[in-house]
Amino acid sequence: MTPEEATPALAEKSRRNASASGIEEVVCGIFREVLDNGETMDVTRSFFHMGGTSIMAAKVAARISARYGIRLSLRYVFEYPTVKDLAQVVESEIRRDVAGLSDDEIVAMTTREK
Repeated sequence: MTPEEATPALAEKSRRNASASGIEEVVCGIFREVLDNGETMDVTRSFFHMGGTSIMAAKVAARISARYGIRLSLRYVFEYPTVKDLAQVVESEIRRDVAGLSDDEIVAMTTREK
């Protein structure tokens, strides 16, 4: 592979491994903690292909729920098993939950400690 060919491939790999949002970063961190296998996280790779089990998936759902104060169904981890996809679901759930809150309530919720 020439350097010219390698550069786009490396850029694509970097894009796949980089978290696009704060929620993706948190979900990625939770995957990393639960899997505890030393693998580099790829936001487009299935949790289950990285060694996740159904028990581990329950831990992921519980930790995300606790972190964001939402009720994330275990079913979502199975239906959206990548960091990228699950982060989008989490964002949708957060948006749904905050739709009726005032700006002050939203700021208080998003700045609370982890």
